[in-house]
Amino acid sequence: MKRIRFLVAAGMILCCLAVAVSSSHTVQAGSLPADTPRVQADGSKWRIGYCESETFLTYTQTLIALVKGLEETGWISNLAGFEQIVATKDSKVIWEWLASHEVSPYLQFVDEDFYNLRESGTNGEEILERLKSRKDIDVMLALGAAAGALLSDSQHDTNTFVFAASNAVRSGIIASAEDSGQDNLWAHMDEQRFARQIRAFYDIVKFKKLGMVYEDSDNARIYSAVKEAENLAREKGFEIVRYHVREPRSQEEYPQYYREVQAAYDKLATEVDAMYVTIASLESERLEELFQPFYEQKIPVFSQLGNIEVKNGALLTVSVMDELNIGRFGADSIGKCLLGAKPRDLEQTFQSAPQITLNAEVAKMIGFKLPFELVMVLDEVY
Repeated sequence: MKRIRFLVAAGMILCCLAVAVSSSHTVQAGSLPADTPRVQADGSKWRIGYCESETFLTYTQTLIALVKGLEETGWISNLAGFEQIVATKDSKVIWEWLASHEVSPYLQFVDEDFYNLRESGTNGEEILERLKSRKDIDVMLALGAAAGALLSDSQHDTNTFVFAASNAVRSGIIASAEDSGQDNLWAHMDEQRFARQIRAFYDIVKFKKLGMVYEDSDNARIYSAVKEAENLAREKGFEIVRYHVREPRSQEEYPQYYREVQAAYDKLATEVDAMYVTIASLESERLEELFQPFYEQKIPVFSQLGNIEVKNGALLTVSVMDELNIGRFGADSIGKCLLGAKPRDLEQTFQSAPQITLNAEVAKMIGFKLPFELVMVLDEVY
């Protein structure tokens, strides 16, 4: 679908987090400004490891944003050829590239310390044992709630930075948005992001019955923003019509998963006047086919995940996953940690700037009329 970019009215422009770029020139350690990147006291590089809950585009995009944030702050100085690797959209390929190239005079991305919990089929015990026994990793990046919950284990003291967990407090990763509860632990927090998103959808459509499909598990209810939807439903008086499907644990389970999702969508298309597609194992190239019942019934489909689902068939998203600026925020925090700050003492909350994205072809197909106020603040149209 053709992609068109709109200019947002000046009064609606949301400011991004500014991050100072530090000099990476080699100088004597005694004369270094406090925020200048540097190697360890013994002259060795800081060693970085990575663990993701599963293969998920948001984790990859956040990793990319962290790398670029570290470049902006002077910790990385050579990303020649990085964009070609980014195009793979594969966290493991990106990590292997970082590990095998001289991207920084200060940081080493450790090849053997890349972990994907879903693909490895591990419960993570060997990862914790490795951190406890060898103690040669200075910072672990944890992407996703499962990875964050694993690495928040208090039995190791490796500095751990958690990203892309829908709610790190409700997932049991940290104690609160103000205090992680452990000196070596930090997690990005934006507690109200999905509440803001669902409220924006309601303000646009004023639906009476909202459809949702998600796995009936504690973790899925957190990352699918079920509590946020239920709170708004009580406030506004709309009904949530929901069906439960089991998320696939292996490639062999995907055919059954898609059959269950399609069956749920077929039913919901005749039962609701709006659909909230929550974060799930849906492959974006399958969405147009899955959404056919909603198109036929003229039902607006809102995406929790963001732009990629709008590009592939959802009507609208209010994106609250600003990986670029979260990456800058995270890179700044990691840099402070490497220069001596405890992760626990660092600010964890960063509120992403919302961006509204519309699929104009889908809007035309279902006869969706945009309020003029919405047209004026659109950030992207496919």
